[in-house]
Amino acid sequence: MTDSPIPKKRQKTKRLFLALLPDQTVVEQLARLQKDIPGRKTPRENLHLTLAFLGNQPVSAISGLTDFLDHTEFAPFRLSLDKTGYFPKIRLSWIGPTRIPEALDKLHETTRQFLIPTYIENKKETFRPHITLARQSVLPDIKIDAPIIWQVNRFALMQSVLNPEPGGHPGYHILHEIVPASHIEKNISPVHRKRA
Repeated sequence: MTDSPIPKKRQKTKRLFLALLPDQTVVEQLARLQKDIPGRKTPRENLHLTLAFLGNQPVSAISGLTDFLDHTEFAPFRLSLDKTGYFPKIRLSWIGPTRIPEALDKLHETTRQFLIPTYIENKKETFRPHITLARQSVLPDIKIDAPIIWQVNRFALMQSVLNPEPGGHPGYHILHEIVPASHIEKNISPVHRKRA
């Protein structure tokens, strides 16, 4: 009689992404804009701009990702949300910038270079920064009279927890966040925040 092989333990994983988080003023402006867009609206607490979606990652990967955030050069920059758009294949309405500022483009490329190939595949995809306003939506028929000006100053590692309820919104949890100090021009180190 031969011994049965010992089954390997399945490694715990978390569904992760890296994102820029808007402040409360921007959230309120986005919420007002959402009123005129049909579909399943993104809850206020879920509004964000994704820099990279990592999918399911082993829990052991989190320390490396938080270390990346802590050592990333990240200074506040201005982002003008001045156009709406629509991804027809997934029926998603969004708002984003007409012009991608150099600081955002650089941060995205720095993030991408760190993640490949350990965390994500090297897919040649066009970076289209946006904030999802609604799903199961249609092409937004609205005109933005004045752009929403966002002073970007929050960069976070996020966990997405899927909702078992049909049509339910996922829950987003901040695992680690970096916030530049208010006097960053005086070379004060960024502030790091960890959330449970």
